[in-house]
Amino acid sequence: MHKIQRQLYTDHYHLQRLLSCLSYEIGCYDYDSKRSADLDIILSALDYIHTYPDKWHHPAEDIIFDRLLEKDVQESDLIEQLKDEHQQIMQETKKICELFNSVAEDCIVSAEELLTGARHFITLQRQHLEKENEFIYPLMDTVFSEKEWNEIEKEIKLQSDPLFNNPSKKEYDHLYRYILDLEKDKQKYHA
Repeated sequence: MHKIQRQLYTDHYHLQRLLSCLSYEIGCYDYDSKRSADLDIILSALDYIHTYPDKWHHPAEDIIFDRLLEKDVQESDLIEQLKDEHQQIMQETKKICELFNSVAEDCIVSAEELLTGARHFITLQRQHLEKENEFIYPLMDTVFSEKEWNEIEKEIKLQSDPLFNNPSKKEYDHLYRYILDLEKDKQKYHA
């Protein structure tokens, strides 16, 4: 497997972990929740999504998807749909960031608006990941030669994941430790 493929697969795994954490925190805005949401964790998670998946991962996929379209693959319509979803996800990221930044600035935002917006955002992300994982990533494995991957690599500069590859990076350190702790807690209760 080419290193770009490996990074994309790893990014999906990490993003799913982050979405689980975000979903857990968003659940605190539900009327029957017995705990308060950690707004810093939510804002940090959204900042990460805006900083890494929206600015590196999706553009890298778009380059690869364009190469797949040049091959006139059977999945061309789905690839076009996924490229459109990248734009939609970036717009939704911006909207949900603005919503939670309003909360951080003590503006009044209803819990229902936060729940609905955040759950829509998380669902959109998860469905998108599932389609890519099920249909497009396996296609990439079979369609591109090593030579083609090397050509793609010239267009895509590898970028280090600022949350999962650099956990000592100050801006995401708290979020990284939170994800690990949450995963440990879930393992305890499911053991």
